[in-house]
Amino acid sequence: MASLRLPDSEEFDQIPVDRLYRHSMAMSAVYCVAYVLVFVVGLIGNSFVIAVVYRSPRMRTVTNFFIVNLAVADVLVIVFCLPATLLSNIFVPWLLGWFMCKAVAYIQGVSVAASVYSLVAVSLDRFLAIWWPLKCQITKRRARMIIVVIWFIALTTTSPWLLFFDLVAIYKDDPDLRLCLEVWPHPKDETLFFLIGNLTLCYVLPTILISLCYILIWIKVWRRHIPSDTKDAQMERIQQKSKVKVVKMLVVVVILFVLSWLPLYVIFTVIKLGDEQREDEIVPIATPIAQWLGASNSCINPILYAFFNKKYRRGFVAILKSGRCCGKIRYYETVAMMSSSTSMRKSSYYVNNNNNNNNNSSTRRTFHGPPVHQESNVSYIFNHTGV
Repeated sequence: MASLRLPDSEEFDQIPVDRLYRHSMAMSAVYCVAYVLVFVVGLIGNSFVIAVVYRSPRMRTVTNFFIVNLAVADVLVIVFCLPATLLSNIFVPWLLGWFMCKAVAYIQGVSVAASVYSLVAVSLDRFLAIWWPLKCQITKRRARMIIVVIWFIALTTTSPWLLFFDLVAIYKDDPDLRLCLEVWPHPKDETLFFLIGNLTLCYVLPTILISLCYILIWIKVWRRHIPSDTKDAQMERIQQKSKVKVVKMLVVVVILFVLSWLPLYVIFTVIKLGDEQREDEIVPIATPIAQWLGASNSCINPILYAFFNKKYRRGFVAILKSGRCCGKIRYYETVAMMSSSTSMRKSSYYVNNNNNNNNNSSTRRTFHGPPVHQESNVSYIFNHTGV
């Protein structure tokens, strides 16, 4: 196995400039700033997402389990793939050795597949919560099993990259100058794997499934009529508004994921289909930009959570104020104090209502409003779903 090291200064001096650097020093500096920005924002943001769910028991919902899984996949991209991608966009030869040649391509494929299937799981969870809130629900135990299945699928569907990526000499007069490329026994196998195994299973099909789920969610939410004369109509409207906010956030996450990776998939499709003229025109300019755009998706999601979701936003603040790297954070009391009196009455009512039902007693409730049955859709969704 080739050693994992960077060439020393003497070896660099012996390589012609046009064979060493892909771009000018100014463009290389721009790439460095862009990639470092994604690295810092993405690593800190996704770490905060994981920490909020881990350190706050109230945030450990099924949807948040899948969001954490998405954050873990993003961290893998940021830590293992981002620095290597930056080096490959600055230098012509691959500088990180044989092992990293295989590992970087494989980890990036696995993490992207895990990300897209986590988004599928989130959309399915929201679909079931809104269409059948009392029947077909994903429990926390099932969510953990689904996450295991997600990683199994990601690890297996991208395994050819682990097998067929290798270092290849590109100049006959300089065999030590090598690139990290796919080396398949048969070119048709390469095209077939990309079109079916990677493009279809890890991008097109998940995108179709996610879109279908959110279209059905939109139909259910926006066409639903809540009678004004029902006893729990006000609570229904509050829950409806909360669900719409969550769905909007998740739809934006999916749209940005699809758009972030679309240019790179288009470039790969052009390359695999063998249009050499377009390849020579497009690849040198578009590939670095498309790679950065795909990698930048790993830092977008935490920003979206902070923008759309008060619980995540206040969780981030609570972690900063705690001054500790571990231990539970309890910031829901602050949220309750800052919320409106209507929300406080609603929370008080649900607690008292559940206690009264469990104790089979008829004690007087502190909330002076219409009774809401324990098994109503609103009560179930309030206690079991949401971000």
